[in-house]
Amino acid sequence: MSLAVSCGRAFLTIGIFAQFVLILQRSQMLNLFFARLVVVLIAMGGLIWLYNWAKLVYASIDKILISLNFLPSELIFNNYPLSLGEEASVLFRRRLRSGKIIKTAGTVNAKVICEEEAISGKNDNPTITTEKVLTMSLPEVLVPAYESAIEVIFKLKIPQTAPPSFDATHNQIRWILEVSLDFQMLKESSKFYFQVQPQIISTN
Repeated sequence: MSLAVSCGRAFLTIGIFAQFVLILQRSQMLNLFFARLVVVLIAMGGLIWLYNWAKLVYASIDKILISLNFLPSELIFNNYPLSLGEEASVLFRRRLRSGKIIKTAGTVNAKVICEEEAISGKNDNPTITTEKVLTMSLPEVLVPAYESAIEVIFKLKIPQTAPPSFDATHNQIRWILEVSLDFQMLKESSKFYFQVQPQIISTN
């Protein structure tokens, strides 16, 4: 074997080895790049989660602080209890504490609901079924800004053909006035249960 051939083979071997080392280094660098990319993505995901969590906590605390500015809701009927076929005026009031005002306008929506609840089955495993017998939406009311209370008067009429309030062991008929507030500083819904008695017919 000549010296030239031996040198050629040696250089070829060295070249192949050098190429393998270069590929290995590139592979390690690529793996390192992907590892760092995964770490960055995980960190970004963690930051996004932390931001959303902090935002949720802030919204919850803000809602609690806002609700503390309000006194409990009131519902005042001009005549109570109501009777079937009777018209009534209902005052909904949600006052703010002294010195507080509502800085933005908002809307108040309400609906009258009559629902029946039936309980069947055994006492240790009862089945409760609730069905809405009647739903009446009342006109939306706009409340202006810079008021010290949310006060709205609703006009409603109980249908003469509707069922009156009823309360037994396995069956109930309930009347509900559901009021929803939509203000920038307060968004909530409240339910008020009231009694509706059968129509009173005069015998005179």
